[in-house]
Amino acid sequence: MKWKALLMAGIAMFLWHAPAFAQQSVEERLKSMEKRIKYLEERVSAQDKVIVEKDKQISKLTGGDNWFEAVEIGGAIKLKGTIANPAEGESTTDLAVETVELGIGAQVNDWVKGEVVLLYEQGESLDVDTATVTIGPPEGSWSLTGGQLYVPFGAFETNLISDPMTLDIGETRQTALQLDASAGGLSGSVFLFKGDSPENDEDRIQGAGVAVGYSIEKENFELGLNLSYINDLGDSDGLQDVIETSINRAAGVSASAKMRIGSITVLGEFLGAMDEFHANEVAFGDYGAKPSAWMVEAAYGFELAGKEATLAASYQQTDEALALELPKKRILLGVSAEVMEGLSLGVEWARDTDYSVADGGTGEDSDTFTLQLAAEF
Repeated sequence: MKWKALLMAGIAMFLWHAPAFAQQSVEERLKSMEKRIKYLEERVSAQDKVIVEKDKQISKLTGGDNWFEAVEIGGAIKLKGTIANPAEGESTTDLAVETVELGIGAQVNDWVKGEVVLLYEQGESLDVDTATVTIGPPEGSWSLTGGQLYVPFGAFETNLISDPMTLDIGETRQTALQLDASAGGLSGSVFLFKGDSPENDEDRIQGAGVAVGYSIEKENFELGLNLSYINDLGDSDGLQDVIETSINRAAGVSASAKMRIGSITVLGEFLGAMDEFHANEVAFGDYGAKPSAWMVEAAYGFELAGKEATLAASYQQTDEALALELPKKRILLGVSAEVMEGLSLGVEWARDTDYSVADGGTGEDSDTFTLQLAAEF
């Protein structure tokens, strides 16, 4: 029976120490779990650091945490219908997509932005109209722009559908460098470009110009004055369509003014050559031409059915511009109104009077009625 007593004593000792054994197992498990959790936390922390670093690299490449906020896209589509009554021949009608414009701009960083504008015009292929890079301090008073751009020669402002005839003579698109600066209401630009004139040497930059302006704007009053100079008007887009061989340079000058009082706006501009072109460049009769144009326009802004509308009238005249296929005189009258946000409708009547027979024209009048639907986005 002694062995039974020993067995009972052993069982009693086991039962006495069993909670301690169980407690020791739980503690070991907790320690093991703590080690596992600490290991996982270290792994997650390391991965978070890698993610943060990658986000910083992506932000630098894209210009911000939300890179799409640094990119702007805009454009316009213009549909135009016309009825033309020429001086000679029968009247004609036309309906076409006049222009399609798409612009993409990006703020590369605080100092640099880029912009590309694609343009389709009736009868032409899709073209890169402008492509520029601009460098300048944020909210600064100066900037440097390089690329294909329209140099700041001429103002060409209008409230009508048709461009002013000053634009037909002076608008100049070139691959150029342009420095702009402003102080208060004063502004100025200096630009350099190679030029398209056949006289230009292929290895020399010969085109240059300067523009200065002053503007003031208040709630019911606005005034703007601009003066610009280009050393060769023959590099303008309009004259390049005419000039085949260039012998000399003919500088050009432009002066414009804009004044708004309440709802009434008055515009005026003169643009022309300071020197004569040779007869084999731009002829006027048997002599060399000194083409020029001037315009004056008055506009009145009002509400039409709760939408913004504008009534405008303009008188324009050219001199020695027969070779550019421009009329001697042009009278325009038009009204345009916002149909809904981003969509406008305009109607215009234009009467052209050709140069006299003595100057090589017909002296006759022709009329054109234009309806334009324009969507901007």
